[in-house]
Amino acid sequence: VTLGLPRIIELVDARKKPQTPTMNIYLDKSLKPSQAEAKTIAQNVVETSVRDIIIGSPETNADSTEITLRINKAKLSRRGCTMEDILSALDSNKKFTAELDDNNIILKLVEKLDETTTLRNKIKKTTIKGVPEIARATLKDENGQWVIQTTGSNLDKVFAVKGIETSTVWTNNISEIADILGIEAARNALISELKST
Repeated sequence: VTLGLPRIIELVDARKKPQTPTMNIYLDKSLKPSQAEAKTIAQNVVETSVRDIIIGSPETNADSTEITLRINKAKLSRRGCTMEDILSALDSNKKFTAELDDNNIILKLVEKLDETTTLRNKIKKTTIKGVPEIARATLKDENGQWVIQTTGSNLDKVFAVKGIETSTVWTNNISEIADILGIEAARNALISELKST
């Protein structure tokens, strides 16, 4: 987290995005004391893309008609995802059909492509679940209540996650606060940040 003079410069320059965007996400009253619920919500907040749960890189067969994704089951479990989640995320792409084969997902191309590198990169970036731009989440115990602290910020999408108390979510991205909550909320956040820095 950027602090001190560099943070003051960020605030005064009105930069669109802070150097290290972060959020504190507070849970609903009934869920605050439960570490298990906090962990589940954190898994739903962290962005999980195909590249996060595959082993190596997508492999193309000799005649460039199939792309194979080797799935790491341990990573899949840690991220709280299933094979069906991956299939449904990849289902929106019309350039291939996805089939499950043990720990692999085989993507059969609808038409043969000369160059599959662009498609393979697009597949790796496909979001399976979570909130875009939230790279990591950690749990913190504050007086017997669990709080999720994130690296990355996306206020609009975090508000849609179930189990979050939206009135107490905090972000250090002033521009995002202005876009989502309005200029008065951004002004108050800016004053608060300047006082605490």
